[in-house]
Amino acid sequence: MGVGVLLAVVGAILAFAVRANTPAISLPTVGVILMVAGGLLIWHGAKGTQHKRVITREERPNGSDSPTNTVRQTIEEFDVD
Repeated sequence: MGVGVLLAVVGAILAFAVRANTPAISLPTVGVILMVAGGLLIWHGAKGTQHKRVITREERPNGSDSPTNTVRQTIEEFDVD
């Protein structure tokens, strides 16, 4: 999320504070593009991440020679940084 804030700040500086004229590129336009990209990174980072794990194991009753039972377990985790 820190990179998004950095992009937004640099974009705001380029869009509103820099008054240099360059013939090849428009600095206010680059600034707005950086602010939008920074905002998207901040928004994406605020959503958090979701992880899904599937665990498969075989269980056999204690001391028996019977066939094993296969158990599948799905674990979903949601991390918010």
